[in-house]
Amino acid sequence: MAIELKTTDLTGNAVGTFSFDEAACSGGKIRTRLLHSASVMYHNNLRQGSACTKTRAEIAGTTKKLFRQKGTGRARAGTAKSGTRRGGGVIHGPKPRNFVWQMPKKARRVATQSALLGKAKDGELHMVKGLDFETPKTKAMVAFLEAHKLGVGTVLIATDGVKRNVYLAGRNVPGVTVKPANEINTRDLLVHKHVLIEESAFAAITKKPTYVKPTRKPKGTRKPNGETTEEAKS
Repeated sequence: MAIELKTTDLTGNAVGTFSFDEAACSGGKIRTRLLHSASVMYHNNLRQGSACTKTRAEIAGTTKKLFRQKGTGRARAGTAKSGTRRGGGVIHGPKPRNFVWQMPKKARRVATQSALLGKAKDGELHMVKGLDFETPKTKAMVAFLEAHKLGVGTVLIATDGVKRNVYLAGRNVPGVTVKPANEINTRDLLVHKHVLIEESAFAAITKKPTYVKPTRKPKGTRKPNGETTEEAKS
């Protein structure tokens, strides 16, 4: 089934339509499990992992026994650096760690396409043609968003390659993110309410990667050091 979107120009006027097949995006299905996994992965990878607490072995202080073992009527106590005492070490506290983990490339690509398909079905995907500004002015970006009635809410603008003027015009606008289409991931699509993408950049997200099988030279045509023999050259 084909999805048809209206294509607009910089002034918000319709200049045509853009249609694409649902099957080109994650097989026409919104894969919620992949979306969840990708979202957790990208948020985990943003964590610093620098939280650090001191154990009782790292606390500065005396190691002298607080009072004698028996005869005081109190519970026995060894060190003032115990985690049960004020000023003591932290029991099972956080230590610096690495939260980074990765999904397979194919799973990440399908998750991104699934998020894009969900935006299209919800009416939150907008196509624009010829997105570029003559000068890097914030007022140009504000006028552009108002022309498309996207002044309220977060907006992700996907450009066809790096466009300096568009990026500089949008970096001071709250809730607006400008990125090349080939750098967009699932998190970018999920954390923004609306996605505005250039018509010429749509293929950068939906196209399938091409795999070229490496070819090996026949036996006897290569020397141990990697140089080809004279027979193979001829």
